[in-house]
Amino acid sequence: MRILTILLVLIPFLSFSQARNASDLRANDLKKYEIRSAQIMYEISGDAKGQEMMTFDNYGWTSLRQQEMTFELYGISSTQTVYEIIDGDFAYRLSPDDSTYLLRKDVKWSQQASYKDPSQVSEAILFSMGGTQQADSTLDGRKCQVWTFEGKAIKEMWIWRGLVLKRKAKLGDRNIETIATEVSVDISPEAALFSIPNYFRLKE
Repeated sequence: MRILTILLVLIPFLSFSQARNASDLRANDLKKYEIRSAQIMYEISGDAKGQEMMTFDNYGWTSLRQQEMTFELYGISSTQTVYEIIDGDFAYRLSPDDSTYLLRKDVKWSQQASYKDPSQVSEAILFSMGGTQQADSTLDGRKCQVWTFEGKAIKEMWIWRGLVLKRKAKLGDRNIETIATEVSVDISPEAALFSIPNYFRLKE
């Protein structure tokens, strides 16, 4: 009887911990963000220059992030490119140069969303990252929660309805600021944006 009781306790926890894709999460009416869909354009400044774009649908469970950032290291200019697709708990980091991708799983968001209101999910994530909430501030008319982080590469984040609108980071001796320049909500992104090309393969 004791074994049966333990199993009944563990089974929900195990299924709760398993990585799930966006369709499974939405089938359970879980939400990562309060907003169904959006596209945010960012400008990168400071000791690096560049642009970033983040587009998402399904309340954040499907998303695409593209970033191109150029900086100088020992007098040599270097460009860093990020192309990442999120499908629920699965993150695919694509490398167009050799048509491969890296796969990682992150269940933090879905775990929080399973028992928290969408407005509370990002707060729980930021707190788990060691963040400390400061006084609210406003960016382009949007009231943002301001979070700071000690001993982290990311030093400060401004959050609006769960979305990052401003980020300050220190990478080595470089101070980098990423700030939203355009925010469009309730859009209808093409599903193809979140699809990995068939010829890409998992990097061993």
